[in-house]
Amino acid sequence: MNTDLIKQFAIEHDCFNKSISGFWNYVNSWKIEEPEEFYEAFNTFDLSSLVLEKWKIALVVNYRYDEPIQYVQTMLNVVFQEKSFAEYRLLQKLNGDVMDDGLSFN
Repeated sequence: MNTDLIKQFAIEHDCFNKSISGFWNYVNSWKIEEPEEFYEAFNTFDLSSLVLEKWKIALVVNYRYDEPIQYVQTMLNVVFQEKSFAEYRLLQKLNGDVMDDGLSFN
């Protein structure tokens, strides 16, 4: 398997920078659209104290009804006070278009 292709995809489609922008868009939209859930998840700490670390990038092939669904998943480790707090993932089609994103807490 040629891992250089995924590295090239990451550079061409700026995966980690798109993920960082996507994370902040996700969090800021959540804060506005569902403030109670947002504050339950983040309490009252200052979001600017979060550190986003490059975590993973992978080509993923899932199957649904025996049909392959292929995408590239880029993950960021969300760190608060030097501890991993959550993971943010950005899913991109093989042409670089964003499919979906999400945040999961540790």
